[in-house]
Amino acid sequence: GACQADLLWLASNPFWTAAPLEPLFRSLHYGAAEVVYLLLGLLADQKLLLTASDPAVLVPAAQALRALMLPLAHSATYIPYLPPTLLAPSDTATLISESTAPYLIGVHASTLQPLVAEGLSPEVIVADLDKGELRPATLGRHAEAFPASVLKMEAALPPVGSLVRQLQACSADRFDETTVQAACMQFVADLVDPEAGFLAESVHSGDVVALQKWRQLLSFEEDVRLRCERDRDVAPHAHLLRPKLRESLSHSLASVCAEHTPGLAPSSRSRPVGPFLALCYAAKPFREWWASDGASLRPEVRTCLRCTAHPRAPGLALS
Repeated sequence: GACQADLLWLASNPFWTAAPLEPLFRSLHYGAAEVVYLLLGLLADQKLLLTASDPAVLVPAAQALRALMLPLAHSATYIPYLPPTLLAPSDTATLISESTAPYLIGVHASTLQPLVAEGLSPEVIVADLDKGELRPATLGRHAEAFPASVLKMEAALPPVGSLVRQLQACSADRFDETTVQAACMQFVADLVDPEAGFLAESVHSGDVVALQKWRQLLSFEEDVRLRCERDRDVAPHAHLLRPKLRESLSHSLASVCAEHTPGLAPSSRSRPVGPFLALCYAAKPFREWWASDGASLRPEVRTCLRCTAHPRAPGLALS
């Protein structure tokens, strides 16, 4: 129908992407796994440091990485290029190695060398855009759940393998911007939708229990909201309660996914998605998107998500 026609037009005219994506892939030598690892870092509120000897490479790569998060938005500290002369070396080291908040920062290669010599924090993911190489995070608040290497991504979040394979089809001589956009948007849509996405599809016992708990919390939230709306004295103030209930649901979703249910033996045929999803659900990009109930999405992105997300389910509640 009309919706499919709109989607077809949008797919052939991808103006809605915030930035061209190929500069990021080109800088990483079209390494799909490396791109996905950086995307996971943004989704989980990790510290990301991009470095290159040409400053003109940093800004397009950083913008492309942020664009891959749609429909979520990167809201951490963002400095696509930090000039070497802007801060004293000691201040730069403090910003990058001692910051307690997540960030995406680009620096000249000459800035990185003294940081490494002084002992760059192992919490920082470093992407060398000159060599197309990554130095994964090996320590930090989320060390247990966040993959310590590119090779361990699929163990942390099994659906990652499918995304990597889709992006591997994009090489230097046949890079397809639309394919990359669609694959990453579908991946993020599955990640943020507990009812029909990765959590619902998992057969791991821990994930099944987490989904059951989440549905109970949803039912409880709806019951509380309806009772307030029906109460004559409370109803005039019910609009003040709704955002608080929704914020509470966001925290609860992260909590139930993070819990390790005792007495449940892990299946040898499946790996849990809950621990990594808990990182994403507790991160600021998801919390801000969840609080807005999708209201901040541009209409064209909203249309794509409605048409592409979960043909087996009603789709995300974006309005």
